[in-house]
Amino acid sequence: MSKSSLTLIAGSAKTKQALQEQLEQLLGDYAHVKSHATDEGTPQSLEDRIILYSSDTAYDNSNAMYSVNAEKIIVGKRTVNHEYIDKLLRIPDGSAVLVVNDDDDATISLIESLYQLGVDHVQFIPFRKGVLFYEDVQIAISPGETHLCPSYIKEVIDIGVRLFDMTTILEVVECCGLNKDISSRISERYIRNIIELQHRLLYAERDAKQMSEHIQNVLGTVDDGILVINEEGRITVFNNRLAALFHVDAQDVVNKYMKDVMNRRDITDFIMNGKDESKFFDIDGVDVVIFRLQMVKENTIVATFKSVHQAFEIEKTAQREMRNKGFYTKYCFDDIIGEDDVMKDRKQIAKKLALSEHPILIQGETGTGKELFAHAIHEYSLRKNGPFLAVNCSALTETLLESELFGYEEGTFTGAQRGGKKGLFELADNGTIFLDEIGDISLTVQSHLLRVLQEAEIRRIGGRRIIPINVRVITATNKDLQGKMRDGSFRTDLFYRLNVLNLCIPPLNERRADIPLLIKHLITKSGKWVKVEQDVLEYFMQYNWPGNIRELKSTIDYMLTVCEGNVVTKRDLPSMLGQSGDSMTSEYSECESSMLEMQERVFILEVIKQCNDKGKAASRELISSQSKESDFVLSPQQIRRRLDILEGEGFVVKGRGRAGTKITAAGIEYLYFLKSKCAV
Repeated sequence: MSKSSLTLIAGSAKTKQALQEQLEQLLGDYAHVKSHATDEGTPQSLEDRIILYSSDTAYDNSNAMYSVNAEKIIVGKRTVNHEYIDKLLRIPDGSAVLVVNDDDDATISLIESLYQLGVDHVQFIPFRKGVLFYEDVQIAISPGETHLCPSYIKEVIDIGVRLFDMTTILEVVECCGLNKDISSRISERYIRNIIELQHRLLYAERDAKQMSEHIQNVLGTVDDGILVINEEGRITVFNNRLAALFHVDAQDVVNKYMKDVMNRRDITDFIMNGKDESKFFDIDGVDVVIFRLQMVKENTIVATFKSVHQAFEIEKTAQREMRNKGFYTKYCFDDIIGEDDVMKDRKQIAKKLALSEHPILIQGETGTGKELFAHAIHEYSLRKNGPFLAVNCSALTETLLESELFGYEEGTFTGAQRGGKKGLFELADNGTIFLDEIGDISLTVQSHLLRVLQEAEIRRIGGRRIIPINVRVITATNKDLQGKMRDGSFRTDLFYRLNVLNLCIPPLNERRADIPLLIKHLITKSGKWVKVEQDVLEYFMQYNWPGNIRELKSTIDYMLTVCEGNVVTKRDLPSMLGQSGDSMTSEYSECESSMLEMQERVFILEVIKQCNDKGKAASRELISSQSKESDFVLSPQQIRRRLDILEGEGFVVKGRGRAGTKITAAGIEYLYFLKSKCAV
């Protein structure tokens, strides 16, 4: 059977293409389809047997351009492209929607089609050429003519070129002389497209329902009450936690007005019109804080109901976790012992400085208690609930200090942990970081630290991402920073950044009146009941204490260890007490060659002494096991070699076999010398 032939005349090239695709999809097996668009120009005459016009406007315009010699002329009727129905159905109920087309009659026809299709949940407003503004209209739809929409419209939805309706298709089939079987097949094709759309809509509805149930289930597991209302005050989300608080069923209250569900005028007024972000309420004996968030773009308000009791528990858990990690203060101002006027004055100044957010530089001789003041300042500050991290800058190499302070990205260097590592500045966010011995850092670290103070941001080693931080910086030093600035080893700009607030801790020889108090405190803290003879107190009051409180503590610890009975006498004083630093150093100059070696010796002797105090000797395995929790790990073989050296120097006595090791009196004296030397 030979194919029929028809010519399609459309107003625009876009309309021509869409309608030709529709005709070929439905009639392509039975008819040849040619097409023209009036805005592209057409032949002087059309002589096809069937001429199909896309609209009345296309018919009127084409008749003015050329003569038509055809057996049958059809002016098609068109309807909304069913492929875009779902876009229309998603428009919020009651919205004012501008319908934009290039022809006024076509615009009215489109609106009529939409209403006939049941898309009547919005108010359609016809677009008129020359009208530039449409009040209260933020959404527009257009069948392929979106370029005509006013520029201020926020959301423009292209619903595609309108297609021929079923009556037009059947009329074309009849004019082509196709039999009933073919006509039936074409009708089935048309209907099948609509059925496929219906299937997609059903699947979309099913997926949306499943997603809604999933979201509701997720919200049901949240410990907070969640409420979402629209601009009318109707509830759109009401989770199970909130339903339990108000003794209602969550499913029953959705789409109801909030004021009808919550019989609390104060709560509804706050949620709808409150100016504050949060407010405290008592709901049937339950203390809650309601946080409100207004989402302007969605015209909704989200309210979160948080239990005050639960918030306290969460805070306790967070603080516990911080303590487990060691990110907390160990001392407060009450732990700073001192009744001397100069010390009272320093404590009062420190309390005032604590309430500020500026950096603090604490200066003082070694052993005066600078770190104690740093802890107390954080504990007294507004950041007391945040983390507190302390680092001794002199104990780390330049590279290690940089990685500790600023962190690093994965793969930055050999041995870098997977995923990278947060630096101490990141971990101290919303808290305080204490940098002890700040005078010992290199110029490279100084420049990086200066940027942190200036910009309040850090960048990990090997990384590109800038990380903002909110950290209060406290530094301490026993060095002469003014002299270091003069010789160029400390940056002047960094000094003035760190020295915004300054606190100078007096040495012990300037607060001698506190010595008896400190002795009493240290003895009480040791748990021993002993009496200190008057001549010992007098000696302590006259001694210069170059090591300050740290030296005093080491001396007391030594005397409590070697004293006989419950009285501390002058015979129990360390033999080195009162010697100059040079003579003490020369006495032991051959015993240690580096800070690391001294720290190792302190650790080994301290473990042995603690075991001996309990009436036990220390084994190599015990010392090695405890070293795993220190800054360095020593194997039993390494411990044996070090014990051999210490025994040769007369500081320990090694037992035979498994008898273990004991510290000698000279070893105890040497231990306290080392502790005052390396500030362990």
